[in-house]
Amino acid sequence: MINKPLLTFEKYHDLGGTVSEPDFEKLESDAEDVINPLINFFYLHKDIDTDKDEERVWLVQKAITLQIDFTSRLGSSTPDEMTKNDVKSVSIDGTSVSTDTSPLDSTTDGIYNVALEYLYRSGLLFRGVPSC
Repeated sequence: MINKPLLTFEKYHDLGGTVSEPDFEKLESDAEDVINPLINFFYLHKDIDTDKDEERVWLVQKAITLQIDFTSRLGSSTPDEMTKNDVKSVSIDGTSVSTDTSPLDSTTDGIYNVALEYLYRSGLLFRGVPSC
């Protein structure tokens, strides 16, 4: 179970993923590398295919799908690569272009903010005591 991916290409495609199959495996693995620590490796010893909480499974797999598509569009699938490719200003032959935002403004610790919203909804990010 430890080496089993959380998302198959078929499920990814069903969830609206747009990356081609040859690119999927690396991007899925990189997405898991940033999401697993955040969800406290919940599916490390629990099989995602037998988890009875279908909403949680859908939310986690949708978050991975969103992360894959975001990093594919960005051309960087790890936080390291994202930082290296974060360009806010370019200057060529005396002409310069600067922007106030970059793709990294849409991430938190390398995780696409929209994917993060799905993970919040899954309940796997909660670390405290519920208030009554």
